[in-house]
Amino acid sequence: MFIKLLLLSLPLLAFAFLGFAVTIILKKNGEFPETRVGHNKTMRKRKIFCYNTQQRIIDKNIKKSNQKNNLTCGAC
Repeated sequence: MFIKLLLLSLPLLAFAFLGFAVTIILKKNGEFPETRVGHNKTMRKRKIFCYNTQQRIIDKNIKKSNQKNNLTCGAC
């Protein structure tokens, strides 16, 4: 049973890897699209950033808001 499954799955895996290779060869730049959020131009255009950058933006906005309203921890 295991041998039959192995013999069936190996050609399918080979076909999938061949498909990936053809995709890389035929693509304009020969690369897969960038999947990391910080390096993807489309995501940056939509103002989608990685967690660290998003957190810095939030912290900056909170700091601006606190300075604008002159709020500090002592005012709570």
